[in-house]
Amino acid sequence: MIRARSLGLRLLAFAGAAIGAALAVAWLVLGLLFERHLERQLQVELERHGLSLIAALSLDPDGKPVLTARPFDPRFDRPASGLYWRISAPAGELRSRSLWDGGLPDGKAPPATGWGVREGRGPYEPRVVTAVRDIQPDAGGPQVVIEVSADQRPVQAARAAFGLESAIFLAVLWLVLAVAAAVQVRLGLRPLDEVRRELEGMRRSPGARLSDRHPVEIRPLTAAVNDLADARAADVERARRRARDLAHALKTPLTALRLQIDGLEPKRAKALAHSLSLVSGAVDGELARTGAEETTGVPAAVLIDRLTAVIARTPEGQALAFDNAVSPDLTLPMHPDAAMEVLGALIENAARFARTVVRIEGEAGVDGVWLSISDDGPGIPEGQRSDALNRGQRLDQRGSGAGLGLAIAADYVEASGGRLTLGEAEAGGLLVRLDWPA
Repeated sequence: MIRARSLGLRLLAFAGAAIGAALAVAWLVLGLLFERHLERQLQVELERHGLSLIAALSLDPDGKPVLTARPFDPRFDRPASGLYWRISAPAGELRSRSLWDGGLPDGKAPPATGWGVREGRGPYEPRVVTAVRDIQPDAGGPQVVIEVSADQRPVQAARAAFGLESAIFLAVLWLVLAVAAAVQVRLGLRPLDEVRRELEGMRRSPGARLSDRHPVEIRPLTAAVNDLADARAADVERARRRARDLAHALKTPLTALRLQIDGLEPKRAKALAHSLSLVSGAVDGELARTGAEETTGVPAAVLIDRLTAVIARTPEGQALAFDNAVSPDLTLPMHPDAAMEVLGALIENAARFARTVVRIEGEAGVDGVWLSISDDGPGIPEGQRSDALNRGQRLDQRGSGAGLGLAIAADYVEASGGRLTLGEAEAGGLLVRLDWPA
């Protein structure tokens, strides 16, 4: 099914069939032309023998034909040789020894002038061709008919041999032309490979478009793709603005609800605060996704120093060492506010569970940008790491958190074109790695 839908294979199939049909027609036409050429040559040879007979022909006083010299061709003297002559006059006839007791085929009368040709069953062969002519050796004398016949089987054998050899040649020619067609199709479809590469670029960079340097035949296609991409980008931007406006509109009512919850009794307030945190997390995550276009680049080392200086003053961070091993020239492809939210949540989460140290590493390479945050705490078992990224899922039931930190951080990173994964640190704790491909 996939091969049937291949444009290259379809073009090759059409080219192979067309070339094969053309060569088959050429084979038939060449065979026919070759056969006609042989027949003309045979007719010329028969007429030449007939002229030699006419040159030596005379009539005796009784009107019988007499030859002063017979044609010099040994086949005329060998019975059933396939080459015959006969001279017929009203008073008698002469015939070649090769004709023996056989007879030449009768047919239409010869033309008034020149030679005529007729075909029929031969004296010893399935079919012969005969050159015939009427002459009048003596003025006022009787008409004499000159007939020279030859077997057609040599012509048919030559035609068959020519057909076989030409078929072999044309088969080799078909193979050569098929290879040439394959090369032509490959070169002809090469511009589509360039279109595919540019489409990959559009997938990686939504703002990219197909260039206008493609061949004229596919420019309507590239123009249509660009128009579709522009329309899609406009739709996505409208949806992004609406989602951002809705999320911002919900921030104020959520803040008011949080203040009202603080005035309730602790048991009831805790349940409502958890539900409200889930809603706030969903709003923050939507703001993260709608901020994907705002990717300006952030110096990571400076931002991490600021965050660790603040977290080191918290109760969890006072007893910890923060090791900032991020490359000084590392720039995160994120908006500064989004980077602050992500790194703040991840470093704070690491500080909450670390025993002695939180280590932050990162650098930029040919494959892209990466940054990791690890601690020496209890970590997360491998089977539970995917659950840790689910919104509202808390693996540690201590504290008042709603289990939204990792999920929102993942939303921010994915919105900027990156990926957040969880692993095991060398010190045994949790390793959070952020990757942005080149």
